[in-house]
Amino acid sequence: MTPVRVAILGTAHPHLADHREAIRRDPRAVAAPGLDHADAVIIDSVTADHPRLLRAAIEAGKPTLVEKPLAATVPETAELTALIDAAAVPVTTAMFLRCAPALRGLRTFLSEEPGGPVTSVRARFSHPGLLDGWFRGPTAWMLDPRQGGIGGFADLGIHLLDLLLWLRPGASLRAVSAVKEHAPGIAMDVGGTARLEWDGVPVTLHCGWRSRPGGFDVRVDCARGSCTVSGGRLMIVTGTGHRAENHPPPDAAAVVPAWLDRLHGVASWEPPTSGDIARCARLLQEIDDAAG
Repeated sequence: MTPVRVAILGTAHPHLADHREAIRRDPRAVAAPGLDHADAVIIDSVTADHPRLLRAAIEAGKPTLVEKPLAATVPETAELTALIDAAAVPVTTAMFLRCAPALRGLRTFLSEEPGGPVTSVRARFSHPGLLDGWFRGPTAWMLDPRQGGIGGFADLGIHLLDLLLWLRPGASLRAVSAVKEHAPGIAMDVGGTARLEWDGVPVTLHCGWRSRPGGFDVRVDCARGSCTVSGGRLMIVTGTGHRAENHPPPDAAAVVPAWLDRLHGVASWEPPTSGDIARCARLLQEIDDAAG
């Protein structure tokens, strides 16, 4: 098999190192020095540069994986999703929670309903990035709305919103209320909590850059059981007993081999559609409006 030559456009995204390492480790891929020498593209730039780089990749006929968010606003997202819909090559965003084995187990739990109807959901995705100086140097743009910075809640919350869309395709989802957290000298929020309704089920999401040690967890309560994912640990409890599984925790690098699978015709990952991307942008705007 001839390796896919992958060019990374931009060097500002925090997951740049994850993507470089994933390419280095995968025998199906090799790093390319630029767009002209590439078979496929990963965009790891500041968000404000996405329109220019995505247009260039699509015009060159390169399948493209774009780091999130696709754009910082709903109108900008709509413009780029229209570009994606018209493209002759596949384009999607790097939503790596869809790759996590424990979350695939949660999706199966929701589909098969061994615990009965869902009654409530709580999810958290946080890290100590602001406390530990992660947003300095090349990643300082994440605190600058002029460069496409979207704040602590949206930066991590977009993953949880996309997860909800993927876990139960077709379910309604709307924002009900939200509170954002702020820090002195920073022009955007650094985290927050939002309440949503998911086909009428209450959902609470908490995300931010000031949690130590931070982490990822989601709990789904049902009429006769529950399913919890904490890091990579999956715990299912029903009236007939309980089951625990240990998997690797969600990993930003995992999206690269999953994307390469898709390029080779192997459907190991269900990437976000342009509709999913646009819906997440609208939901983030709803949450921002609810926060006031």
